[in-house]
Amino acid sequence: MVDFNVGVVVAAAGSGTRLGGSVPKQYHRILDKPLMFYPLETFLDNLWVTRVALVVDNVEKVKAMLQECGCSNIQKVTVVKGENTRHRSIRAGLLELHKQFADELRVVVVHDGVRPLVPHSLLRELVLGADKHGAAGAVRPLVSTVLRSGQDGFLVDSLDRSLHVASETPQAFQLSVLLSAYNKCSEEDLDHGTECLHLTLKHCGIKAKLVQGSEDLWKVTHRKDLLLATTAIKQKGNNVCIIAAEKTAVISQLLDSVGSVANAVRHIVSTVCSSDVDNLTYNTVIVFHEQEIQQDTHLVDFASMLDTDKLGLIIHVIDNASVEGMQGMSVYNLQRSGRSMAHHYEKLRKGVVIIHCISGSDDTQLVDLLTTLVKADPQTFSGQTLFI
Repeated sequence: MVDFNVGVVVAAAGSGTRLGGSVPKQYHRILDKPLMFYPLETFLDNLWVTRVALVVDNVEKVKAMLQECGCSNIQKVTVVKGENTRHRSIRAGLLELHKQFADELRVVVVHDGVRPLVPHSLLRELVLGADKHGAAGAVRPLVSTVLRSGQDGFLVDSLDRSLHVASETPQAFQLSVLLSAYNKCSEEDLDHGTECLHLTLKHCGIKAKLVQGSEDLWKVTHRKDLLLATTAIKQKGNNVCIIAAEKTAVISQLLDSVGSVANAVRHIVSTVCSSDVDNLTYNTVIVFHEQEIQQDTHLVDFASMLDTDKLGLIIHVIDNASVEGMQGMSVYNLQRSGRSMAHHYEKLRKGVVIIHCISGSDDTQLVDLLTTLVKADPQTFSGQTLFI
């Protein structure tokens, strides 16, 4: 149990040259939110994290973005101007925390702003490890063999992969330990170093406790990583509710399929939503109907169970018993109705897709389509009326 106050330095002042383009990677929007805000929100969700120094290249711009995004617990955040190297930027955030909150904080966490996923259990283990040992850091097994080359570009040595690990963030330190290490840093350390755990070993003699991290600790470095981030963030935060009158074969297939791409999936045997069914809130809801959407009160019904902090979809699946039953409907009017419903749900940050299933449609095809919609950016398909 963490029963003391913790500060966090989020390093997000880099230029992101390896990503390419004119926008630094920490500013890239993933599901309508800047990348660096995902780890920030994880820290702010912890009651024992009382202060966060968000170190950036443009203070005024980021302050405006924080107000725009409406992050909770924003009063905990101090936006700090970064410098031209990683260590100098982390030091700037650390000094700001020490200047304002030295008497309040016992442990400080350092994290890269372009690592969007921070497991709560790991964070707690690192904080407790730092409090006990002085420093603690997340590590992962090496994936590739590391070679050492000479100045002439030829092989000199190969490291034994079993004896080495990859350093990740978050890392945690007693505030006094990390502050002492930075106070003793050389200009060489500040200009060319990148590893905080090494600084505390070199300058303070503190051997950090190394904690095995999960595969979620990857860092956005290249453009392809933005796609991975979008998928991972959506999956981690995507709770899906399936509302149907009974658990049919297609519902069973859908539970299995969606369960592999969502954080959680539930089937509610009802056509009326209730927040009393369980304590989850959902950002994606799939509702099965016979012939037509049964009622006009879905907005009220869904309001209590929807996670309105996250973008998502409400997908209406209408089982049309026969093609003849749809002959009196024009495609134009059906599409118009779908767009109107989508506008209705905008206040809840939800898009709407309507799927008309014609008699004899393939269950597998429907399951695949619904799974694709669950994985997709909600804004891409909102307002669409589909036929299958």
